[in-house]
Amino acid sequence: MKTSERTTPRQLANARLLLGAVLATTCILCVAGCQCMKGYRFGTVGLYNSDIKTVYVQMVEADTYRTGFGERLTEAVCKKITEQTPYQLGLAEDADSLLAIHLTAESQTITAYNRYDDTREKNVSLTATAVWKDLHSAKIIGQISLPAVSMEDGVVIESNSYLVAEMGQSSATAQQEAIEKMAEQIVGLMETAW
Repeated sequence: MKTSERTTPRQLANARLLLGAVLATTCILCVAGCQCMKGYRFGTVGLYNSDIKTVYVQMVEADTYRTGFGERLTEAVCKKITEQTPYQLGLAEDADSLLAIHLTAESQTITAYNRYDDTREKNVSLTATAVWKDLHSAKIIGQISLPAVSMEDGVVIESNSYLVAEMGQSSATAQQEAIEKMAEQIVGLMETAW
C-alpha cells in the first residue's frame, strides 16, 4: 500500500466525531418529534389511565365447590397490580376505582390416562368476569369498557393450565398456575385501549 491510500489516525478521529455528531442530532430530532406528537408518552406511562391513582380490589366472589379460590385469585391480582401498574391498592372509602371479580366456573378434566388408569394429564379451567369502575364517575374503565362488554357483567376471562403428574405437578400447582394466568389477564385489561 502506498502512504497516500492509508487512513491516518487524525482522519479516523475526525470520522468518529462526525459519526457521533450525526447520531446525536438524529436522536435529538427523534425525541423532539415524538414529544411534539399529540398524546405520545415515553415508557409505560401511556399504558395506564392517569386519572386513576388507587384501586380497591374487592374479595373475589367464587361460585366453585373448592374452597380458597376467591382468596387466592384476590391475592394474585393484588400482587400483579402492585408489580406491573402504577396504581396503588386502596381502601374502599378512599380509592379512585373499584375492581370487582366474580369467579363463575372452575373445572378439572382428565385428558389422558396411563395404562394403569391413573391420571396422566389433567386440564384445569377457570372462568371469571371482571368489572373495573371509576368511583368518581361510576363509569367502567380500561379495556374492560370495550363496547362488546355488558356494563353489569363485565368482561369474561378464561384461564387454563395443564397438570402432568409424571412431571411432578399436583392439582395445587396446576390450580395456582391457572390463577396466576387469570390474574395476569385481568391486570392486562387495566391498560388503556389502543
